[in-house]
Amino acid sequence: MLPLSQSSGYAVLAMSCLQDPGGKPTLVVDVAAQTGFPRPYLSKMIHKLAKVGLVMAKRGNKGGVVLALAAKEITLDIIAEAVDGSEWRNQCLLGFKDCTDERACPSHTFWKAEREHIYTCLKDITLEEIRTFEHQSRTWRLADALPEKKAKPRAKKAAKPAAKKPTGRVTAKRTPAKKA
Repeated sequence: MLPLSQSSGYAVLAMSCLQDPGGKPTLVVDVAAQTGFPRPYLSKMIHKLAKVGLVMAKRGNKGGVVLALAAKEITLDIIAEAVDGSEWRNQCLLGFKDCTDERACPSHTFWKAEREHIYTCLKDITLEEIRTFEHQSRTWRLADALPEKKAKPRAKKAAKPAAKKPTGRVTAKRTPAKKA
């Protein structure tokens, strides 16, 4: 069991499509098209992120969604906590509900240390880094999808027939017989 939900991953990817505060608002339908997430699901997620103050949503003409903070100020632990709450940091690797320090499952010690390591890493990764990675990935995917331009083979110049040396014999050209 991974500590973060799929919803957290979706939130990170969706937020990486948004502009910083003051930027052009992005429509949810456009984020859905970029990420491939269902629009109704994405709308609920955006609403949840707006409630905790990570995005700002504006309805109507010139509406859309922008980040509430600059992408370099938003770390992945903040997004994970907004989507999954803080409970993800205490979940048992094997899924036992009653796994605690006092009553530890066989993987408890290992997983507790790994959870802390994961949490520390998430605090160090910004949404700006994810945005940069996603932009590079899209560029690479587009480059891979484009047909390669093949160089047109150059037409070889027909070699001039070598001049025949006279042999001294006279030859007649044969012409095919006509059919009647």
